Amino acid sequence: MSDKSFKVNVAEIISIARSYVNARIELWKLSLLEKTSLAGAHFLSTVIVVLIVAFCLLFISLAFAFWYGQQTGDMVAGFLITAGFYVVIGLVFLLSRTFFVTGPVIKALSRIMYKEDLDADAERE
Repeated sequence: MSDKSFKVNVAEIISIARSYVNARIELWKLSLLEKTSLAGAHFLSTVIVVLIVAFCLLFISLAFAFWYGQQTGDMVAGFLITAGFYVVIGLVFLLSRTFFVTGPVIKALSRIMYKEDLDADAERE
């Protein structure tokens, strides 16, 4: 009789362990889905803001170039000044891209990926 109850207990333990593992896998899937969704939404909103700013800069640049060309009578100079401005901005950005891009991106993604862990730590304290 004890042999049969041992087998039943082992089967029950295996069943519970299997259910636990399946529940953990589902939890990981949901957690991964949430984190990738948040990262994707953050990325998409950043791209939209960058595109809006880029279009604004484009039209401001064109307006400046045409204005300068009308004031001085030399349209080419207005466009060259605008291009030179963007070359200088591009070089500054290239030299400091770690500060302006890499750091903030890593911070934003780590906030998204480890938000759950930080919330749990805050609740414990």
